[in-house]
Amino acid sequence: MSNNEPALKEYTKEFDSKFQVIEQQYSEPYSWPEMDTLRYEICGCLSFGLNQAAITLTNHLLESLLKYALSYKYSLDNSAEIDAGSELVEAMMKFTDEGFNKYGDKNLCSNINEARKIELITESEHELLHAFRVKFRNPFGHSDKAKTFGDLSSQVFGAVIENNKLVSRPSIEAEIARLPIMHGLVQAQIAEIEAPEYFIAMDSLVRVIKMRVFPNA
Repeated sequence: MSNNEPALKEYTKEFDSKFQVIEQQYSEPYSWPEMDTLRYEICGCLSFGLNQAAITLTNHLLESLLKYALSYKYSLDNSAEIDAGSELVEAMMKFTDEGFNKYGDKNLCSNINEARKIELITESEHELLHAFRVKFRNPFGHSDKAKTFGDLSSQVFGAVIENNKLVSRPSIEAEIARLPIMHGLVQAQIAEIEAPEYFIAMDSLVRVIKMRVFPNA
């Protein structure tokens, strides 16, 4: 047995069941190259149980969706048509420059609000995107444990040291955010529950918003 086989077995033991959850999203490209590489890698993370990585990449999908959608929408609404015979690469850069200069460096909150202002997203989508910003993007993106765990608590075994020995005591209610030793395990458990649904919801939004930006595509 090679040295790689135990690791391979560990990472693939639940691949089939996890892949089934996102098989549709994996199998149906956006036909939007800027976004499809993220879709592909998020599906890989989820299939192999790399849920925290999946949330981090889905956060990137969220940020990218708003920046690309706003920038392309602006360019399509405001740029002159590309002249026949123009050098294509130069024309493409010129076509998108103004839109990306306008939105490329804006923060997520601003871009969500701008997308609603120009009716690129509905009011319910506006609320959902802000909910994702608060629940996933900020806590996971900034490693803000207070926001990640909120007021989540758990019963844990109490203990005291007596005569250089660890003596168990009745369990106590512990605030997860205040107990760093539990952060890694609990964050992984949260990600396992939340990551697939978060990605599936974002995947749906990518497809809907793409059609609004490129209605004739």
